[in-house]
Amino acid sequence: DLAKFILLKNPNLIINCIAYTNIEACEKNYKISREINVEILREIFKLKIKKKLKFNFIHFSTDQFYNNKKGNSSKETSQIYINNNYCKHKRMSEIICNRYKALIFRTNFFGKSLSKNKSFSDWIYNSFKSKKKFYLFNDVLFNPLSIKTLARIIEFIINKKKFKISGIYNLGSKDSMYKNQFACYFAKKANIYNSNYRNVNVSKFLKIKRSNNMSMNIQKFEKKFSINLPYIKSEITKEIKNYI
Repeated sequence: DLAKFILLKNPNLIINCIAYTNIEACEKNYKISREINVEILREIFKLKIKKKLKFNFIHFSTDQFYNNKKGNSSKETSQIYINNNYCKHKRMSEIICNRYKALIFRTNFFGKSLSKNKSFSDWIYNSFKSKKKFYLFNDVLFNPLSIKTLARIIEFIINKKKFKISGIYNLGSKDSMYKNQFACYFAKKANIYNSNYRNVNVSKFLKIKRSNNMSMNIQKFEKKFSINLPYIKSEITKEIKNYI
C-alpha cells in the first residue's frame, strides 16, 4: 500500500516518522522492531532505485546512542552506544539513510499528544495530577525540543528547500536537564506540583540497559541551517499553554 501511494503521488520529499519506540517492547519483539524501524525504510529506498524516483528523505533518529561519560554533550562524531534492540535498529536505519544521502535528525521531543500514544510530558502531567506515588529518573540527562518547535523547524527546512542537505545532525534544545528536573519544572509551571514522587536511578529501576547522558551538542545544526535553537526552560514554558 505504501509503495502504491508513493508511486501515485511521486513526492519530492518523504519525511519518515515511522518508529517502534518502546524500548522494552523492542527487546521482547526483535522481529517487529526490525520490521518497523529498519525494513520499511529499506523497502522505500528499494522502490526509489527500482522506479528511478527522485525524492529527498528526512529521517528521525534518536539521542539514545549517546552516553558521554564525562558529562559533556555529544557531537555527531561522538562514540555511539548500542545498548538495546531499539538502538541497534535505529542505527541500522541511519546507515541505510546515509547510503542514500538522506537528512537524518537525532532528536528527542515532548509535547501534548493528539493521538492515543502519550508523550513524556503527557505522562508527567497525568502523574502529578493523579497525586499517586510515581518515580522520576535523577540520572538521565537530555535536551529535547517541544513538538511544535520541531514541526516549525521542519516547515522552515521545506520552505527553504534545505531538505536537499544530507548527513546526521543533532536537533535539540541549547541546554540540558535531568529528567526529574524537567518533570518538576514542568509541574511547577503548570501549577500541579506535589511531592508524591521518588527519585530513582534508571539502571536500578528498569531492566533494559539505557544511556544516562543523551545530551546533544547542537552547534553543527545551528551553523548549517542558520537556526538559533531555544533553551529547554523556554520550550517547557511555551508548551505548558497546551496543558492549562
